[in-house]
Amino acid sequence: MKKSTLMVLMLLIWPLAAAAQDLESLRNQAESDPATLAQLQALARGHDAKAAFYLGTLYSPLITRKEVTVHKGWPETLHWYRKAAGLGLARADFDLGLAYEEGLGVRKNPQQAKAYFARMAHIAQLETALPAAAQVPANPQESARQD
Repeated sequence: MKKSTLMVLMLLIWPLAAAAQDLESLRNQAESDPATLAQLQALARGHDAKAAFYLGTLYSPLITRKEVTVHKGWPETLHWYRKAAGLGLARADFDLGLAYEEGLGVRKNPQQAKAYFARMAHIAQLETALPAAAQVPANPQESARQD
């Protein structure tokens, strides 16, 4: 029984991991290719949470590689992280929590940081639970009010 459950989980997760790797590759190509950047932006605008997250990393002043297609800055970074978080991506909530905890592009706000970290933990708990039971609140303030 355990072996079959593990096999089913692997079959379900494998395509998701491959898609994430493809988006990361797209992000890396977007560093130097305006056409690829436009493709990543289109995916992010089309409500692809991971594309929005990777776009945020492209604009992040903390992540420097060989980007020639974008101007680094917190407003754009936080815009895409918020979009990804609003679509339920825990990694984006984590990065937003860090931004508010450290004052990266925003004023330090421990309560807001705590709300994003709590929402991230909630999403992670839902993603690892079988079956996924509840919906994630779209507003991190809702998580903070429940504490």
